[in-house]
Amino acid sequence: MFTYIKKFTGMALVALTLLSQTACNKIEEAEPLEPANPSGQTIREIVDTDAKYSLLKLGLTRAGLMDLLGNKLSKFTLFAPDNEAMARSGVSEAMINGLPVPQLRAIMSYHVIPQALPTAAIPGLPAPNVQMPTLLQPLATQPLFKMSTFPSKRATGAYVNNVPVTAVDRLAANGVIHDVYGVVLPPSTTMKGLIAADPQLSFLRAAIARADSGSVGLSKIDSLLNYAFPNITLFAPTDDAFKALLTFLKLPADPAVFAMLPVRTVRGIVAYHVLAINGVPAQRIFQANMESRTYETLIGPTPMPPVTIDASFPFAKTVKGNVNPTPSKIDFATSDKHAVNGVLHKIDQVLLPQMP
Repeated sequence: MFTYIKKFTGMALVALTLLSQTACNKIEEAEPLEPANPSGQTIREIVDTDAKYSLLKLGLTRAGLMDLLGNKLSKFTLFAPDNEAMARSGVSEAMINGLPVPQLRAIMSYHVIPQALPTAAIPGLPAPNVQMPTLLQPLATQPLFKMSTFPSKRATGAYVNNVPVTAVDRLAANGVIHDVYGVVLPPSTTMKGLIAADPQLSFLRAAIARADSGSVGLSKIDSLLNYAFPNITLFAPTDDAFKALLTFLKLPADPAVFAMLPVRTVRGIVAYHVLAINGVPAQRIFQANMESRTYETLIGPTPMPPVTIDASFPFAKTVKGNVNPTPSKIDFATSDKHAVNGVLHKIDQVLLPQMP
């Protein structure tokens, strides 16, 4: 079957826990943005007085964040959905008033970076994005772990995660405001949780289970997908994609068939669907960040076969395995499924590093 197999071990995945915290071109401090008039309005005052932010004001007020955003001794970046953006996201005054305060605080906190991040400080290509911790602290037991957003800058404009930024660099006395097209929701589960909840990914779940046979701890792919700290991009073949491959191999189109295949073969297939840098899954690439080029995967760096993304058409991006005769479509409608530890893109073919 496949001879290519990623040589990742428990030691490599331990290294991941150290590298992932500085991955995705994270910058520890953005260059401070000095407003033209430091004695001018704070972010709080701008939100309080601009009628287009009335729903955002309500949300920030109920969440208890307005006083913080009025502090001139600190710097902040606010990704601000105005009333039109709120409406696009289905958010109304009644909804904001009806949400439990802890849930609302989590959503609002995810829109605030505790430093000034002007667009000039956001790297463009070839960086996929910049990882920026927000005010959202999801785990009371780990106060240093803050949920991150992933701003990026492209020729088509700026983004936060996969949400377009519609207006940039509104200066305040204590930071900067960027308007966004819609509400930027924080992820609520890990990659493992996304896969477990999707009825179209039952074959992928079975393949991961077989790939992990005999492995323990963080050497298990399942453990990696459930670990909160990495930055993972996973191309997830649907059940129909796996059925097509198994039929081509003249095997039963059933998840149970993976038990018949060598563990190394299945492990290599699964690893080939995870993007990596030098053997570490350290890239969280939303569709807005994809470039037309080759990408290393978990089966290893060059000379191991990469996958090739074609991002020429914004709504019809594809990814191709080394020997796949045709590229796999990245499902635009169901792509960019965001998890605490990465982003998942469904595809309609299984990517192949070499012919079986």
